[in-house]
Order: sequence, then structure tokens, then C-alpha cells
Amino acid sequence: MPFYGKLPKQSEAQSKQKTATSLTHIDANIGGAKEEVVQIVSTDGVPRLINNITFFGDSAIPEEDPIYKDVWNCARQLALEHYAIVNGGGPGIMKAATDGGIAGNGNTIAVYWEPKLATYFEGKNLSNVTAESEGFSNYMMRTLGLIEKGDAFVVCKGGTGTISELGMVWCLAKLYYGCHKPVILYGDFWDELIESIQKAMIIDEVELGVLYQASSPEQVISILKAHEAKIRHCNFSTNSDERAFVLAPRTMQTVAGYNQYASSYHAEHAGKLEAQDLLDEFMQLVKTPAKVLDVGTGPGYDAKYLSTKYSVTGIEPALKFAELAKYENPDMTVLNADIVTYELPENSYKGIWARDSLHHIGAEDLDAVFAKLAKALVPGGVLYTVVREGEGEVTSTVKKAYGDLDRFYHLFTVDELLDRARKAGLDLHAVRQTKRSHSWLVGIFTKPV
Repeated sequence: MPFYGKLPKQSEAQSKQKTATSLTHIDANIGGAKEEVVQIVSTDGVPRLINNITFFGDSAIPEEDPIYKDVWNCARQLALEHYAIVNGGGPGIMKAATDGGIAGNGNTIAVYWEPKLATYFEGKNLSNVTAESEGFSNYMMRTLGLIEKGDAFVVCKGGTGTISELGMVWCLAKLYYGCHKPVILYGDFWDELIESIQKAMIIDEVELGVLYQASSPEQVISILKAHEAKIRHCNFSTNSDERAFVLAPRTMQTVAGYNQYASSYHAEHAGKLEAQDLLDEFMQLVKTPAKVLDVGTGPGYDAKYLSTKYSVTGIEPALKFAELAKYENPDMTVLNADIVTYELPENSYKGIWARDSLHHIGAEDLDAVFAKLAKALVPGGVLYTVVREGEGEVTSTVKKAYGDLDRFYHLFTVDELLDRARKAGLDLHAVRQTKRSHSWLVGIFTKPV
């Protein structure tokens, strides 16, 4: 038998006991509107990394086929565990995944391509109706979209298209082994096929080890939880295109959400300056002429206000927000980059404005980021931070009219904020609490002269 990542069989009750998630609903008043914040965490209280499950499989499987029913049931059980269901938007296995996800009251996402020349490709099926959809220009881009959108892959019976999809996710799992997205072969027929590939091809233990096999929804859910436990401490921080191929750092959840809804967010918030009193305080502390860095500039509203007095550079990891910021501020330098990985010039800025941005960075990267910001300040320079107050780390989903916006938060206590600034060599100017939809901390620090 091939050696690949099977889990021992267990009862449905055991699986549910080990893999249950909790869903916390909080009514919040954000920007004057009452919204529901949903936090999905595992039983140990840690925000979940795997949330979107991409299904691959044949488009010609009819609804009366047992395989169709198995996939429908699997997608339904995953949706009941609050996983979103992703597929190629076609008929067959793809429609089974969508319909099962809907039956489980889950979110469903289609990533599709409408061919103009490829007459043997099914394209988007009108009866496969998902909550969200995204179209691409060709088969390869559509497949990459399915890979990027998914945090895990369930590969079902299919033809050459499914073989090509399996080949891509299998290879990527080996290339990024240790931070890889899990590949789950669904069905009992896989043993013989993988054994044949192992005999005929040159397949090493890592390549076999990245594969899982499951024959029931309970096993799929167990595999997802077990895999997440194994890679939870992965610190694969990158702002390159490669981040689509790994289980991204928690900060990338926020980036993905902002990229998806940037235009709607911009339309809702355009012209609104939410923190003018804080901006005015910062501008009293930073004397002109000055170069200022806006960390997490978003669509550029704060930067636009700062630009009335300073030469401003904005850094923003979400590409679509960076594009909006450039549109709002055509004369401003806007860097589409992650502050965690981007190398800032040292001794360059009189002021660094970091409102509602540092709390989107995981604990493992915060000391390095604070040190980087301190080095980027000129002697006497000011770091002005606004972060969410609390303890621990959470992933929250804000229910907006235009969609669900997922955001990761590292919550700060006063002591932690002061300690991280102190370790970076910064002096305390002031720290205080402020209230909006939540409790926030304003921390103002200076670099010794």
C-alpha cells in the first residue's frame, strides 16, 4: 500500500468532539451602523487558519450518482463546521459541492472561466448558483484562482482536468512543505491509483506524505484539524505572489478581505475622516518640513490629510487598497508591500503614523516590526500607534452589506504595547485608552536624540 497521510478511522462522535469549532456573535456599532462580528475559533480558542475548501472533480457526474451524493454530503458537513465551499462553477462534482454547502448554510464561491475557443470545457453552469463568484480569462488562471482561494483541497473522481488540478496542488504541497495547503483525496479508489503512480514514477516520501485520503466527511474534517495543528506555528511571511500557495500568515486574512471588498469599502467610507483629532495631535508633534510614513495606509484617507502638511509615503499590503490610495493621492508614493517583510530606509522619517494597522500583525512578527519602525525614524522622530485593546489573537468577520470582511487582530494590553516599544529603543510620550466600537489604545513614542 502507498505511504501517504491517512488518519486512523474514528467514530462520528469522536470526530465531532475533536473538531468542533465555536462561533461567537457580537453586536457592534461600527461607523454608526450596527454590525454582526463573527469569530471562528477552534476548541483551543485559537483563530482558524483553514477556512475555504476547494473541491475538484468531474463535470459529468449526474445527480443520481453515488459520488455526487457523497460530495454533496461532504460539502454539507464542512459548511456546518463553518467552512466555505469553493469550486469551479460547473456542473457535476462542482454543483454537488455548491448544493451541499448551501444545504449546510455555508458560504459558497465559484471561480470560473467562460471559454471562447475550448469547446470541450463546460464553463459556468447556470444552475450552480453560489453566493460569490469570480471569473478568469483562461483555464490556467481559473485553476490558479481556485488554488489561491482555497486553504485546502478535496480531490474527487474526475478526468484530465481533475488530474491537472491534482498535479498542481500536489506539486505545490511538496514545494512549500511545512506551510502547505492540505491535499485530500476523497474516495476509496485512490489507493490503487497512487500505488501505480508510485511504482511507475519517481515519487519520494515527502511527495507521498503531503497527500491525505478520506472516505467520509468526518475524516475530511479530522484531517483539516490535524493538518492545521501541525502547521500552526509556520511563519511563512511573504508579500510575493507565492503567498497564494501556502497557508498564509494570519495577517493575510485581512489583506484578502480588503482586496475582495476594496471598492465597496471605498464607496462606503469615501470622504470620511474617522480620526481627525488623532491626526491633529500627531501633526502638532511632528514639525515641518518632514517626511512621514503611513503604515497600513488603506485607501489613503489619513494620508491625504497628512499630505496637506508633509511629504507622505504610504505602505499597504492589499493591492486594491494601494491602487485606491494612489488614486486618492496621485502625488504620493504608495508602496504595495507588507511592513513585516519590507525593508524600510533607516533614519528617514520624522513621523510614522500607524493607525489600525499594527494589530493586524501576528505576535511572532511584532518585535521585529517595532524595531524596524524605530530604525526608520530620525532621532527625535514620533511613532503614533492606534491598536485594539485586549488579550490574545482573534479572527473576526464583520457582516457588511457588500459581503463578509475577515480580519485578524492581535489584541494589545498597555503593558505589551509599552514593552514592545521599549525593546525597540523608543521612549514613551503618552499612552491612553479611547472608545469606538471597541476599546483602543493610543500609544505615542519618540526615538531618543
